[in-house]
Amino acid sequence: MLDEERYVLYSQPMGLDLTPEPHKFVLVLAYLALAGFSNWWALAFIHDFVGREPLPDLIMSFIPEQSWAHRIGDIMVFLCSATMISVMVLHKQRVIVARRIFFILGCLYWMRTFSMMATQLPSAYADNQEKCRAQLGPSERTFSVYWKRFLEQTIHIGFQDIEEKMLCGDLLFSGHTLVMVISYLTVEYYLPRRWKLVSILPRIFMYTGMICMVLSRTHYTIDVLFAYWLSIGIFSMYHVFCEVDTYRDRKNSILQNFIVIKAVSWLEANIIPGRLNNELELPFWECVKEKWHSRRTHQSHATVVASESSSGNTIQEA
Repeated sequence: MLDEERYVLYSQPMGLDLTPEPHKFVLVLAYLALAGFSNWWALAFIHDFVGREPLPDLIMSFIPEQSWAHRIGDIMVFLCSATMISVMVLHKQRVIVARRIFFILGCLYWMRTFSMMATQLPSAYADNQEKCRAQLGPSERTFSVYWKRFLEQTIHIGFQDIEEKMLCGDLLFSGHTLVMVISYLTVEYYLPRRWKLVSILPRIFMYTGMICMVLSRTHYTIDVLFAYWLSIGIFSMYHVFCEVDTYRDRKNSILQNFIVIKAVSWLEANIIPGRLNNELELPFWECVKEKWHSRRTHQSHATVVASESSSGNTIQEA
């Protein structure tokens, strides 16, 4: 790529004239929703098949189960999600940012569904019989039972009340961890440079939450590690593709060997290669400013017209 071409490319005001393409956003949102539903349906199904004896775990062999840590872990997930959503809403290119993050989350949740259906691990609690609901026999496993479990998970957005007996088996890939990691990466990547210190908060929340997931035995250590590695990998792969300098290089990139990148190519087809300008603004602020400016202009024009009319009448009287 010639220096002049590179200058022209990077001198374009990225983030000013980018098309939000709402139809792509709607499709990605549906993709994420289906991924979430698939997770909850998988858990509703596999609960009756998972074992009840916890597996050996290095951390858990030294530290006993800490029930209080489960609640702290859920709070960390909420705080991480809140910071990520805040950045997405306040980012000037909020539709594009949200579309990217929702697609990444959708990919991770589909991977989680396949993991749960492929291999079922017993829960890591010290007493799974006390924590987990009773398993049903073959004759009791009806569609209505699975449907009731699925609706329960949907209503609570995947969270379960630790004070009551739970559905068990959503292991091998921590959903809590993937949300926290993607939240931190989103804030760190899309926050303007002058606000970078703020990204320390979701990082603290993330590591605290990951530790609490293991201490509370909500997840095995390997669940948290797999989610951490895969979340960083998928997020990085998507954004490395976005930062490839030219469309030609994108097409010839080794990343094209991944099926998911075919979808990413379509999502990013009308976006200038490179990083977005990270600018924050209140939603609809530009519309409010334009309407305010238009109103002030109209009032000023009306005042001028009234003044000229008054002057004309004075001259006629004279």
